[in-house]
Amino acid sequence: MMAEPSQGGRADRRPVLEIDLERTSQAPALARAAINGFCQEQEFSPSAIATLTLLVSEVVTNAVIHPDVNDSAPITVHAHLEKDAVHVEVRDTGARFTPQPRDPDRIDGGYGLYLVEKVAKEWGLRPGPTTTVWFQVARATR
Repeated sequence: MMAEPSQGGRADRRPVLEIDLERTSQAPALARAAINGFCQEQEFSPSAIATLTLLVSEVVTNAVIHPDVNDSAPITVHAHLEKDAVHVEVRDTGARFTPQPRDPDRIDGGYGLYLVEKVAKEWGLRPGPTTTVWFQVARATR
């Protein structure tokens, strides 16, 4: 289920995107559409939109395929603007993990966090019992 961008109760009224997705094969496409719409409303450059769309898609895909949780467990995508960046968080109910370097001999994928590492301004995992991957992408406008 997709929600409209909201003000999120912030006193400074920065635009916020908050969506809850069902853990299905459609989740990455819905997340891409939501972040794309959010970025279009903020008049981001096409390259910033492409970068955010790619990274959101990769991290949401990871949240769909990797956690050992019930299929009805939601995935939450949150994005908000900061002074010079867009901050994105993707949360699922799977157990927290420790990122590992990508195996260079692997030929069947595994590029999600590798791309986040290479492209994001900053990224990491939030502490807690569930998994929250966050990243920031430089905010470039048209």
